[in-house]
Amino acid sequence: MSRWFRTYGYVPVLEHLVIGAYPLDAGDVEMLQWMGIDRVLNLVQDSEYTDGEREEVSGALLSLGIEERRVELVDHGDLPAEALEHASQQVLGWLDEGRRVYLHCRAGWQRSAAVAAAVIALRDGTDIAEALERVRQRKPSADPLPHQREDLLRWWNGREVRRADG
Repeated sequence: MSRWFRTYGYVPVLEHLVIGAYPLDAGDVEMLQWMGIDRVLNLVQDSEYTDGEREEVSGALLSLGIEERRVELVDHGDLPAEALEHASQQVLGWLDEGRRVYLHCRAGWQRSAAVAAAVIALRDGTDIAEALERVRQRKPSADPLPHQREDLLRWWNGREVRRADG
């Protein structure tokens, strides 16, 4: 298992939803398999991997039958509403199918924590502040940047307005 994966870790935030750091080698992917993960939502951009890492991880996921989808978000960047919607709906769909999902960004602190909060808010009908707090209770290092929290809240409020108008 890579040092990065061990150091930044992973934790379940819902019964079948685990968030954490990006896997960097076949050993990390084997750990995902050991945890029962069968779906991965990757929020990382290709540029965040060093030479060969992305290919090794993709090959290991494929060989172990773990399906991966990607919603590439810029590290430390904004969280566009359409990306939050797409990512959260992807995870919810998998959870509804009974899948065990691994949601990751680079360190599991910002992007994945924000998307996990979106999933919890949608699934449990709670507000974003409470959903973020639930993620933080399970993973204390989860801490989206202030502008990412604003993006998350803006996305959530936009959904509420559309639902009220619809």
